[in-house]
Amino acid sequence: MVASTGKRKVLRQRMWTDEQLYKAGFRYYAPIKRVVMAKMLDDSANIETTLETLTADKGDIMLYTPGDQLHDNLDDYDHWPVRVDLFRQTYGRWNDMTWQPTATQKFLMRYGCLPYYRTRGVWALKLPIGIYIQSLESPEPVVVPRGRWLAIGSEGEPYHMGDESFRERYQTEASPV
Repeated sequence: MVASTGKRKVLRQRMWTDEQLYKAGFRYYAPIKRVVMAKMLDDSANIETTLETLTADKGDIMLYTPGDQLHDNLDDYDHWPVRVDLFRQTYGRWNDMTWQPTATQKFLMRYGCLPYYRTRGVWALKLPIGIYIQSLESPEPVVVPRGRWLAIGSEGEPYHMGDESFRERYQTEASPV
């Protein structure tokens, strides 16, 4: 649903059909199977990002991208919150029996993180213009600038990411649905 807030329109969560997303210019992208580290939050948290402050409630899942560089604390890793119900719909436990954790993954495991991977793809569109969206984790609408990826989650929730993050997470050739 695109709602008006004063003079601006804001894209908010709504249930989309695949046909509606396709007609709106979105394409479906399959996930790249890669390890992300996940931890259930014991307390609520605020996460500062480039464009906004995200909020997470106790019981939500914090996801971390381990990367190659070892850091001194959890907040130095790329991280974002996901509601526990959405996490269960889109992520599965890492199931590669030959997996050997890297130093960064071992560091995150010491803080209670476990390895997962994204099991579902995403409908997404690289924005030709900036638009306002209201993600589930953001208390206020935020303008997402041209060139970022607008994604629609499994429950119709809009969210965004930069080009580099998108290409690390999804196969960039759109998949037929």
